[in-house]
Amino acid sequence: MKLSYAARTDVGMIRTGNEDNFVVDANGDRSVFMVADGMGGHAAGEVASEMAVQIVVRELKEVKGIGGTATKALGNALRSANRAIHDRTITEVDKQGMGTTASVLMLGDSRYLIGQVGDSRIYLVRQGQTHQLTEDHSLVNELIRRGKLKREDADKSVYAQYKNAVTRAVGVYESVEVDTFDFDMLPGDNFLLCTDGLYPYFDDDKIST
Repeated sequence: MKLSYAARTDVGMIRTGNEDNFVVDANGDRSVFMVADGMGGHAAGEVASEMAVQIVVRELKEVKGIGGTATKALGNALRSANRAIHDRTITEVDKQGMGTTASVLMLGDSRYLIGQVGDSRIYLVRQGQTHQLTEDHSLVNELIRRGKLKREDADKSVYAQYKNAVTRAVGVYESVEVDTFDFDMLPGDNFLLCTDGLYPYFDDDKIST
């Protein structure tokens, strides 16, 4: 498998601190890509997202390939990050309430594996079409999923003010539910990982290879 990748983060034009973190850990057996968007205010959010990427990569260091054990290892890695971050919110007053989203993509020779907590996203661009692979763990998306709100009305509804409210995050509670799933990968597949600071600025049909 030939692999090309690029990664970048930017503080943007509003905040003075960058609470986003990412990591790329590519080797011959499998490659790990992760984005994490911290929450909890300046310093605390940065700490949570940094802890998440460091712990997940460390926990997955010995995983070889994308098999049955990789799925379990990925879920355990995110839960380990959750415990470590949550423990720190208990022992450090200035870190109370901190947490982070986490979107993890693992690539093997012919399959890919995803771990998801929060509302950062992973997209697949295949044969000119873009597909959102992850489910947003957010209040607005939960209302849409339950049929209480139409997706096309979300930005105009009373719930628009809660568009950044997540229903799951790494570190906020003692335990966390992790979405994991894997699929076959085809030649020419492209993936995009991004936090919520990016995806509102493009439509799916504007993403290209």
